[in-house]
Amino acid sequence: MIDKSLLEELSQVSAKEVAADQLSDILDVTIHGETAVQRLESYLAQVGNPYCFRVGSTPVRISFKAEPLDKKIKSYFLGLKN
Repeated sequence: MIDKSLLEELSQVSAKEVAADQLSDILDVTIHGETAVQRLESYLAQVGNPYCFRVGSTPVRISFKAEPLDKKIKSYFLGLKN
């Protein structure tokens, strides 16, 4: 199982740092399991780094903007108001 510190480390990897043929192809991933935890473990075991993989021959790097939840909620409701 991947822990929080390993996920933090994996989130820092750049797709440019890894040769494309070393990245997992998400098109080859087949998720198995009956529970959400089993499906997540299946996905992580196959993809390796959930932040850096490829789709076919295209390297992909996913990142998420770190923003506190309260700011996201406020932004959401302000958007609805407008």
